[in-house]
Amino acid sequence: MFRPFACYVGVRDFTSGSGNRLVSFISLLAILGLVLGQALLILVMSIMNGFDYEMESRILGAVPHIRLFKDGGIENFPELKSNLVTEPNIQAVMPFAQVDGMLTSRGKARPVEVLGIEGKLSNDFVGQFVPPEMRSVLNDAGVGADTGETGKKLILGHGVAEKLSVDTGDRVTLLVPQVAFQTSGLGQRQLAPKVASFTVAGVFSTHTTLDQRLVLTQLNTASELAGLKSYPQGIQIKLNDIYQARETGFDLLRTLPSGYRFSDWIQTHGNLYQAIKMSRNMVSLLVFLIIAIAVFNVVSMLMMAVIDKRSAISILKTLGATNGDVVSIFLTQGFLIGVVGSILGVGIGVTCALNASEIVMGLEALLGFSFLSSEVYPIDYLPSVLVWRDVLMVVVVALILNFTATLYPAIRAAKTRPAEVLRYE
Repeated sequence: MFRPFACYVGVRDFTSGSGNRLVSFISLLAILGLVLGQALLILVMSIMNGFDYEMESRILGAVPHIRLFKDGGIENFPELKSNLVTEPNIQAVMPFAQVDGMLTSRGKARPVEVLGIEGKLSNDFVGQFVPPEMRSVLNDAGVGADTGETGKKLILGHGVAEKLSVDTGDRVTLLVPQVAFQTSGLGQRQLAPKVASFTVAGVFSTHTTLDQRLVLTQLNTASELAGLKSYPQGIQIKLNDIYQARETGFDLLRTLPSGYRFSDWIQTHGNLYQAIKMSRNMVSLLVFLIIAIAVFNVVSMLMMAVIDKRSAISILKTLGATNGDVVSIFLTQGFLIGVVGSILGVGIGVTCALNASEIVMGLEALLGFSFLSSEVYPIDYLPSVLVWRDVLMVVVVALILNFTATLYPAIRAAKTRPAEVLRYE
């Protein structure tokens, strides 16, 4: 059977190990370093891909990409809507009114953002402007049905409901600060909050920061609280290409009458998006350095193997092995270390990446506390999206680094002089 000499000896040395326990131990550490480095890099890149995906699909999917405002409210929404939907980058539009207030119940208080939606457009809102977790709650609660002061309804985010200790059917009080003039005296302005009572019609959970502050109600109710009579405060716009939000906003201002202004998701969530991108690059770089350190452990291992096998190398050279054969033997040994380390590292990394969410949830249940909270982090769970292109890149880079690190010990082994080594044997 044909067996290339250099490859055969390299494979035999790799599988048989070394008679020197120290060399064998260092060899084991070199392989474990490659395994852990690649597994960690694959896991970290998958988690960062998960945060990136959740940012685009869930967080930016739950907030308007563009908001158009006009002082005094928008009186001609139907006409304006017909013009906006003809824009190629606009997917959907919805009138809204939003006020900041303080929600209280049984002595507890929570600052909230009250978002008003129009009842007859609630289906459009459900389909285009909210994550799937909120849709069934909106349909069941029917925020569009406003039947007087006692029939006003609110839908609370899970975090808000939890902090206030309320559930569906409970009564809550909303305080909205407003500036008013005193009826007597010098006409000085003062804060005169509006107070309104509501019934909790439902509780939604998006597993994002929206759960900690967002409250939904009927559009007319929110408009009255904002002091806009029955007019919408503005228009929320959903885009096909979210990265063209700024350009689309300026294009809309050029076509609309004067008095309009806009805000986009880059202003409200751009810093978060950039932070996730930067964190992904920095963490990946740090873990990549772990692989580089593990690869350089291969250098020390092979250098010790060269010293340990100087006699065997000398005997091979006296039997006719060339310098190229000796180099090939050690390159084969280093290549096998890289291959075995990559196979084990990819196996562990892919397994952990595919089950990262379940592993973290299991640890949370075991330890009794949450690692992530939507009060602090954008989402309250650990996402993971495995991209096979990243796995391939990790393997290729690790093999290239490992091969490069193997060159120096292989060349040093080839320079062994049999006469000097075997003189006292």
